[in-house]
Amino acid sequence: MIETETQRIPPPSRVVALEDQPFWDAIDAGNFVLAHCTCGAYYARMQACLHCKASPASLSWVAASGQGTVRTFVIFDKPYHPYFEGRVPYVVAVVTLREGPEILTNVIDADVSAVEIGMAVRIVIGDRGGQKIHQASARI
Repeated sequence: MIETETQRIPPPSRVVALEDQPFWDAIDAGNFVLAHCTCGAYYARMQACLHCKASPASLSWVAASGQGTVRTFVIFDKPYHPYFEGRVPYVVAVVTLREGPEILTNVIDADVSAVEIGMAVRIVIGDRGGQKIHQASARI
């Protein structure tokens, strides 16, 4: 395959808050994790527990199922970054995970016209321009 100019443009850089670094370190290692409180609540980022008010230091990062459903989504048909030129349309969705929290990600392995609210998905670790990312696969 001949590489085009668009394919050589790197994807947008990841900007990671300090409290989210363990999440992205796990993604880079090929693992999907959530922050878990001793009271049983899960979060997609390290934060104070909204259920029992425990401090962020009380939470720990644990392996997550990756199973979820699409709560809402949008189909991007314009490339808002040069990397996505020639890669549209694509779906960005809010996925409600089985453990409870929601995560923003893109849906893969499905035609954009087939994505729907309530659709079952699973989180997989993909690669975008040499950078690991989480994605919601329609192949469950």
